[in-house]
Amino acid sequence: MSTPFVRSFLLASAVLTAAPVFAQQQAATPDTERQDDEADSGATGDILVTARRRPERSQDVPIAINAFGAAQIEATRTYNLRDLQQLTPSLVVTNTNPRNTSINIRGLGNNVAVYNDGLEPAVGVYLDGVYLARPGQTVFDLADLDRIEVLRGPQGTLFGKNTSAGAIVVATKAPTFDLEAGGDASLGNYDFRQVHAYIAGPLTDTLAGRLFLSKTDRDGFTFNRFDGRYGQDFHDLNLRGQLLFQPTDRVKLRLIADWGRQSSFTAGSILLGAIRTYDNGTVFANNYYDRAARLGYSPVSTDIAARTTDANADPRYKMNQHGINVTADFDLGDATLTSVTAYRAWNWYPHNDGDSTSLDAGADFHQSNNQKQVSEELRIASNGDRRIDYVAGLYYLYQSIAAEAVNLYGSRAADWFLAPTTNAAVGAAALNGYDVVSHSRPVTDSYAAFAQTTWHVTGAVDLTTGLRYTYETKSGYFDQRATGASLAALTPAQQAAAQTIRARYGVANAYAASTEAGRLSGQATLSWKVASPVLAYVTYARGNKFGGLNLANITTTGRFAANPVIRPETIDSYEAGLKTSWAGGRVTANAAAFWTDVKDYQTTIVDIERNGVSFFTNAAKVRTRGFEGDVRIAPARWLSAYASGTYDDARYVSYANAPCPIEITGQTICDLSGRRLPGVSKWAASTGGEVKVPIAPTEGHDTELYLGSDYSYRSSTNTSASLSRYSAIPSYGLVNVRFGIRALDGRFDIQLWGRNITDAAYFLSRSAANTGAITGTLGDPRTYGLTLRTKW
Repeated sequence: MSTPFVRSFLLASAVLTAAPVFAQQQAATPDTERQDDEADSGATGDILVTARRRPERSQDVPIAINAFGAAQIEATRTYNLRDLQQLTPSLVVTNTNPRNTSINIRGLGNNVAVYNDGLEPAVGVYLDGVYLARPGQTVFDLADLDRIEVLRGPQGTLFGKNTSAGAIVVATKAPTFDLEAGGDASLGNYDFRQVHAYIAGPLTDTLAGRLFLSKTDRDGFTFNRFDGRYGQDFHDLNLRGQLLFQPTDRVKLRLIADWGRQSSFTAGSILLGAIRTYDNGTVFANNYYDRAARLGYSPVSTDIAARTTDANADPRYKMNQHGINVTADFDLGDATLTSVTAYRAWNWYPHNDGDSTSLDAGADFHQSNNQKQVSEELRIASNGDRRIDYVAGLYYLYQSIAAEAVNLYGSRAADWFLAPTTNAAVGAAALNGYDVVSHSRPVTDSYAAFAQTTWHVTGAVDLTTGLRYTYETKSGYFDQRATGASLAALTPAQQAAAQTIRARYGVANAYAASTEAGRLSGQATLSWKVASPVLAYVTYARGNKFGGLNLANITTTGRFAANPVIRPETIDSYEAGLKTSWAGGRVTANAAAFWTDVKDYQTTIVDIERNGVSFFTNAAKVRTRGFEGDVRIAPARWLSAYASGTYDDARYVSYANAPCPIEITGQTICDLSGRRLPGVSKWAASTGGEVKVPIAPTEGHDTELYLGSDYSYRSSTNTSASLSRYSAIPSYGLVNVRFGIRALDGRFDIQLWGRNITDAAYFLSRSAANTGAITGTLGDPRTYGLTLRTKW
């Protein structure tokens, strides 16, 4: 799709909304099943969200929100955050593997090119009120959901930790005192098999329960030439049990325990070619094809349609997590007191091929994690109508991440990684069988107090203000050890040369570091109910993405010492929005424009004063600005449609000492000031709808046929901090369709579905290695299948 098409699409949306519109999807209303069905199928009735920690109609909340209800999530098969971004143009989820997951809103969140255990994301993900501290915790299947809300812009005065770029709020379905059960089963190509099942109901007059199971399996679609296996398969199993205790109308206790595991054979990066010359015409010496020829290795085809890899090191991962949380609500009459207490653990065990060939060179390169967290949130919120509404509370988070990083070099490491001019005996002794193992453990304690008030200045004008003070301590250590073959048989000169080689690939290194800081966040929003269907608002917010520790193989002593402490980012956000509803709620058209400035952006620099060392620190100033939008119509019961779009001009304002892209040689640093941020598309859009036709009742159930489709588009982006052109991802569009027959009361739903039905070849990531090899990870090809769903 061309950029003019996207501009025409967004222009059409702007005409419909009379301004740039922001994506306001539909969430489920809990009032009746009928309202739930209408909201989720695209009708524009009353939508309840909890963005301000109390149930409110989304059209009355002066916040940029995307909200999705249960039926819409199921109908569009949106069972993970990566699929959610197809419905939410301002959300970008980059996932090269679960640990290296980046979640960005309006271009901010995680630096897509850098992953570090000592840093926290700026987009907070909350599952049933509990902050998920690591992005990898969000990769498991999401199902049995009540709703998902995507809140754009800083949310720090109400939500727990690090929501300086936005928050994703995921709420699962609660136990009920009415017996209900149901689920779905799906089969599809690539041997796709999926089952969701639940049962809920009363255990006593005051105690209800809910049990949910989710299991998903799918074969891979990337062929590994070495062993004939198919990479990028997927195996996911989740269990969730809940108890709801309501001894009186004023007391409610909800206990949730969950467990999940996931595994995959990950040989997914395919060869796209190799760099043979730098941009200035200099030959790229010892490039990928040179090495392959020297070692007698035949590279795989660069035809992306073949999706062929060649990895001998059994690349794979296993991941598991579990948690328990208790939410207690006490209605005090004028206010409700809420406590959310939680413990969670996440464990990540990968195994990666370090050279992406079938040669025994990089036998295993990986970093495993064992994460634990404990959190407590205590808040009080006013009830009923009053001149000033309020929410206030305290928050605490403890997190520990034990990490092990391994670089194990195989029997042909010297042949592959070293220059051909290296003495063969020296190279083999230095690198073959060399093993570099490091351990690190950042520990975080975060304390916060927050309060937010909404002053109803008049019947039409509200002033919302909020403050949060956060005090955070972080301490940790890095300890690296290296072992290899004895160098005793070498001459002293050869031993020195071998030690020089080993120094490039890792030697013993250890240090400890700590940091602590207190930061104040705040926001102010003035909203005006211009008329019954029109709400206008302006917002200023100050957010902070806390700093941390760069627990990696950096030098912390001597002439070239680098500071492992990374300072916080400071984010100033400005937003103006318009929410409108017409034709008795059958048309909603909403608009928002935003401008965000980021100081001390956390990224990679090259320090020429430290001998050209590259390391992670605060380096740049960043700005994002743009507009977002949504139009949603439901002119009749049989038709619903939506169109959403965003324009995001996200740039480095100042980034003078950036690393140069791999295609540049002859200079140490590059100035990327004024260039676009990685991981952010300038244009993104989604559109879709559903047509329903009533047919004769089936076994006494009112029944309808339905046909739905969703389309999403993203313009080109880049996935490297240096903005290498070999890391550029071209624009792409995806089309999903569904067709089926269902009972209006949910007793049955038989759906045929297809995702990426045009079989578009699109990339999740692209990069060039220091060998010059250009590789990329492709997104899912065309998938299709059949789903049978029921509830009773």
